Amino acid sequence: MRKLKLMALLLTLCCSFVSGQTAQFKALFLYNFAQNINYPEQSLNGKFIITVIGEPEIASELKELAKSRKVGSHTLIVKESNSVDNIEDSQIIYLASRLSNQMSALQSGQKGKPVLLVGNQEGLHAQGAGISFIMVEGKLRFEICPKNIESHGIKCSSKLTSLGIDVK
Repeated sequence: MRKLKLMALLLTLCCSFVSGQTAQFKALFLYNFAQNINYPEQSLNGKFIITVIGEPEIASELKELAKSRKVGSHTLIVKESNSVDNIEDSQIIYLASRLSNQMSALQSGQKGKPVLLVGNQEGLHAQGAGISFIMVEGKLRFEICPKNIESHGIKCSSKLTSLGIDVK
C-alpha cells in the first residue's frame, strides 16, 4: 500500500514537472515568435503585449522572461484573461487548448488588427490561428499558416516558417 502511494506521488510529481516544462517551452516559443514576426511600427508604441487566455502557467513563465528581455527595443508586457472577449492592443494572443473551440470568436474579434493568434491544438488554422502548438513524437512543435498571419497585416520571417509545419 505504501509503495502504491509512493508511486502515485512520484507520478503526480513527474506530470507536474513535465507540465511545468511544457509551459516554459511554450513561453519561450511565444517569445521567439515575437522576435520573428514583423509588425507595423505604429502598432507597437514602445510596448509588445502578449495576452495569454486560460493558461496562467504560461503567463507566469512569460512574466519571468519579461523581467529581463525585450522584443527588439520594445518592453515586453504580459496580460492574462479567461475569455476571448474584449482583448485589446495585443501583438500575440495565446489561447489555451481547453478553449480551442473559441478560436473562431477570437479571430472575429481581432479581424483587421496586427495580431498573431496562437492556439494549442492541431488544425486550428482552419479557424483562424496563425500558429498552433502540437506534439510530434513526444516533442513540442508548431503548425504555421502564413496566410492567416498575413491576413492580420503582419509577416513571419522565412526562418520561422521553415521551423514550423506549414499548413494551408
